[in-house]
Amino acid sequence: MACHDPQRIAVARVAGSMPYCFRHCLSDDALKNSIKRSGVLLPVIITGNKRPLLITGHRRFVAARLFKIKEMPAIVAAKLKPRDAFLLNLVSNWKQGCSDPDRAKALGMAARKFGFKEKEILSTIMPLLGLPQEKSLWELYLKIDRFPHSLKDLMEAGQLPLRAAASLVKFSPKDQDYLATKVSSKVKLTSSQFLQAGEWLSDLMRRTGKSLQALLEKNQVLKGLGVSGMDGRAKADRFFARVKALRFPGYSRYLEKFEEKRAAMLRDAKEIRLEPVQGFEEPGFELHARVKDPEALDRLLQKLSRERSALNSLFEIVL
Repeated sequence: MACHDPQRIAVARVAGSMPYCFRHCLSDDALKNSIKRSGVLLPVIITGNKRPLLITGHRRFVAARLFKIKEMPAIVAAKLKPRDAFLLNLVSNWKQGCSDPDRAKALGMAARKFGFKEKEILSTIMPLLGLPQEKSLWELYLKIDRFPHSLKDLMEAGQLPLRAAASLVKFSPKDQDYLATKVSSKVKLTSSQFLQAGEWLSDLMRRTGKSLQALLEKNQVLKGLGVSGMDGRAKADRFFARVKALRFPGYSRYLEKFEEKRAAMLRDAKEIRLEPVQGFEEPGFELHARVKDPEALDRLLQKLSRERSALNSLFEIVL
């Protein structure tokens, strides 16, 4: 590879195609503001073609075209093989901060476009992307690379962590897109909720043979969740509870009966908290109480004694 000293090059001369770009999103507000004020300060790297291709500096190039900047500094890398140009781009972005969609795209390009073998990807490409050399992780990112753009946008925005995305690889592209555009526009699930709900929905779809859209619409899972003013956490909890009820209808009925009996027993006992056992495979219930003095303890014991029959009835509720 031969590199020349930085030179000024017309922005319009550089080809708009970006065969080495692995960024999911090329918009960077801080960079755009800087380039709008001062122009492109750091040189991009381009190929030696008559119509040069960008090797590095794609976001700078996009911002320069946006603000109609005429020239930018560039270094010409002559006689560079495509695989080496791709590697050069990865190296130039090392420790610059990559999103999970960026990593997925880079690993997909390495395997499918530039022909890197498994050993090369694990030993070279993944460390450049800040990833451990794990084959299972590489395989997950390859599946994420095939996600619809809408789902990758959620990941880019931090609304869908990698751990949660792993539960969605079994969904069809159509269902993935529906989840991103219809469900996540109304419900902001936590990572653990996304992971668990994804597993339950996947199981329900397999059992019923229905698509995600058909399943949610038939059971009105999203009904009322688009109302403005409702707390985002409340929407997520309600959606999660509805999916759980679909997956475990027996447990849902159990909770309804439990709640009826609990409400009746604790109407005048705010110091007592009565809950079903966490991990609903276990029988029984959990009883919590706050006692400040001996007199409060006496009142609590008297209350429990009066409610002995009602408490025993909780054991009769079965899934």
